[in-house]
Amino acid sequence: MPATSARVLAILSDLAAGQWGLLTTAQAARAGVTRLQLARLADAAVLERVAQGIYATTAAPAEHREVRAAWLSLDPTSTAEERLADQVAAGVVSHTSAAALHRLGDLLDDEPELTLPHRKQSRRDVRLHRLDLTEDDVTLVDGLPTTTVERTVADLLRDGHDPEHVAQIVGQGVRRGVIDMHGLAQHLEPLSHRHGQPDGRTLVEHLLDLVGLSSAALARELAASPAGKELVAAGRYEGFLSALNAMSTITGLLPDLNFDLSRLPEPYARALEGVDAASAYPGRDVMASAFIPAIQVLTAALEAVETSPTAAGGTARDRSEVDDDEHDR
Repeated sequence: MPATSARVLAILSDLAAGQWGLLTTAQAARAGVTRLQLARLADAAVLERVAQGIYATTAAPAEHREVRAAWLSLDPTSTAEERLADQVAAGVVSHTSAAALHRLGDLLDDEPELTLPHRKQSRRDVRLHRLDLTEDDVTLVDGLPTTTVERTVADLLRDGHDPEHVAQIVGQGVRRGVIDMHGLAQHLEPLSHRHGQPDGRTLVEHLLDLVGLSSAALARELAASPAGKELVAAGRYEGFLSALNAMSTITGLLPDLNFDLSRLPEPYARALEGVDAASAYPGRDVMASAFIPAIQVLTAALEAVETSPTAAGGTARDRSEVDDDEHDR
């Protein structure tokens, strides 16, 4: 027997409550609500048709509605709660749609993109990808299973998106502190040769360089900053290097990004031996705050100083020779 109007509304409200104000005709049928009843409610503006077989209540938020409807349509009979018990098998928001959910970049995301571990017939207005995913590749964003930022970046590059556009996503993620740089390098390892890089870590560095956040770019920016210029002008080369070292230490670099002092020329290495981050250059806090967004790659900036001694005023030997020349004149 068909449910009464009040009962129908109660059933649909319960269904939609856990699904961002959305429900499917298949879910409604499981609960005893017919297609005709749904159509009448839509005609009365109590419900809104969002897509084929998908309805929204009047209280449903408009943001990300299309991608949410597309996700529900992958398994229209099951509820969101039932499907979230196995997030990978349920289908995962990915690629441009994932970037939009993470609020990173400015890619066109007018067509919902979802990834499944198995083949499924695609709808005309939804782009499906068949790719292997692990639980570590998936996170919940606004209640939707979504590829992590690191996996999203890798998927976008794998799918042929412009590296400069993808680099914007990486740069924004670094500034917001939502990217695991070590994890990103691992995800990009299989794609490194395709992009002319020897490994995943150098590909990360390449993407960061496109947005001015690579180690070399940071070294140049630090050297050009008022604090950096003051150090160089005052001949405080040790302070310049100590500031870099302190910045990398106090902001919690990943252990495998620690700089090897043995790679520095002897005068620089001596200057940094025994440096205590807590007592390094007094302006370190100001300098660090300016570079916190990309601090996980900052230690590598010391290498840029090593390969470009003029950026930091030259080596100790260079300076002594200049002083002797001036004295002779």
